[in-house]
Amino acid sequence: MKYCPNCGAKLSDNSNFCPFCGAKLEDFIVYEKPKIEITPDLICRHCGKGKLMLVDADSDIPLYMCPHCGWYYGDFLGIGRAIYYDSIHLKIGRIIKAEIRMRGHLRVNIKSTSDWEEEGLTELSKYLHDDLKEYSISDIRDALVYLLEENVIKSYTEKIDDEFIWFGVRFVDSD
Repeated sequence: MKYCPNCGAKLSDNSNFCPFCGAKLEDFIVYEKPKIEITPDLICRHCGKGKLMLVDADSDIPLYMCPHCGWYYGDFLGIGRAIYYDSIHLKIGRIIKAEIRMRGHLRVNIKSTSDWEEEGLTELSKYLHDDLKEYSISDIRDALVYLLEENVIKSYTEKIDDEFIWFGVRFVDSD
């Protein structure tokens, strides 16, 4: 038995289209029957409308997806706890991991002002925009703020001189 990755409906094994939502199944990875059944009260916290469907039960923290808004609920990049996230958060998280792995940090040079955190987030968003051109700088900034609020990443500063500081982010568990 297969499940539609768009709406979560049960499908016959030879289905090419979902008879409920019309999704063309060859455009998706179609998951076999989940190992853990979804409880009917698992509703997406992000949109409040979609019933979360299980897409991966092989890890310690199962991965769910909301067919209504497309957000995920699961272990974000192996941090060891479940949060809600979407593709922009995942892409930013992967870039942060890659930058830290390659350079040892992800940081930008900003003026030392009383508004350093706002300026730092904006400049970091501009830097990430080079790799995330499909998103606006504002969307990238909002995603960074969300990851900060969810305690996935934290910001830090290092003094360069009296006029400038480094503003960077790191994963919370990377101290």
